[in-house]
Amino acid sequence: MICFLVPVKSKKLSSDWTKFSKLVDRSLKSINGQKDRDFQIVVACHELPESNFQHPQVHYIQVNFDPPKLTNSDWEKDRQIKEGDKARKIWSAYEYANKNFEVDYFMVVDSDDCIHNGISKYVNSKIDSNIPGWYINKGYFYIEGKSMAWKIRSNFNLRCGTCIIIKKDLFKQLIVEEPFFYYFHEKTELDNGAMLTPYPGAGAIYSMANNENHYMSSSKMVALVNQTKYFTADHVKSVISKITRYRPRFIGNRFKKAYNFYPIS
Repeated sequence: MICFLVPVKSKKLSSDWTKFSKLVDRSLKSINGQKDRDFQIVVACHELPESNFQHPQVHYIQVNFDPPKLTNSDWEKDRQIKEGDKARKIWSAYEYANKNFEVDYFMVVDSDDCIHNGISKYVNSKIDSNIPGWYINKGYFYIEGKSMAWKIRSNFNLRCGTCIIIKKDLFKQLIVEEPFFYYFHEKTELDNGAMLTPYPGAGAIYSMANNENHYMSSSKMVALVNQTKYFTADHVKSVISKITRYRPRFIGNRFKKAYNFYPIS
């Protein structure tokens, strides 16, 4: 069985708790849309989301440590603080799942992302193969409110935390304490030399610029754009690279069904 772990940030860190609760609700409905029903979902949070999506396979745990206190002056330091809070919630969800379920593989899903409905079926079919796990190399970037999503054909796992599926006894390797407490979603080579393998298909949708991201907020995207030096050799190379790696996808009924996806109003 696969278990999905969903860390939810505190209401104290949200810019719009009602909207963020809707994003969490969509994410949980997307995960719960798996075609193979042999899975569990554990949601770790301080405050329960307003929507509080209910289903027998969705389990909410409220953590007993304090919400993080940000500096509001040092962007990188605050990012580390938020990532530490996220990692602790992931660990709390992991411990709960280990005590209550017979889990073979774990997957962390960020609370504003969506995943493909075939993940549990694929993973559960491979349980006897002793594969260490998979990383999602391909996925979609989605800017909230748009009618298109952009498929990235490589390195999705380096950009989005919704990307690793790993055996239960190897999961601890993804939580690191240095240089700060962090869920190491970029890791594909394990400590024993084993390698995670690419998941066959576009496994997730990375929700961007929804004003609730730890990293890729709308203000961060604007800052990156403002830093870009246009019409230089490096800029031209960057544009060519994006053209070869990204493909637009209209968000039609087939796309929505595959990810149990819908726009947030």
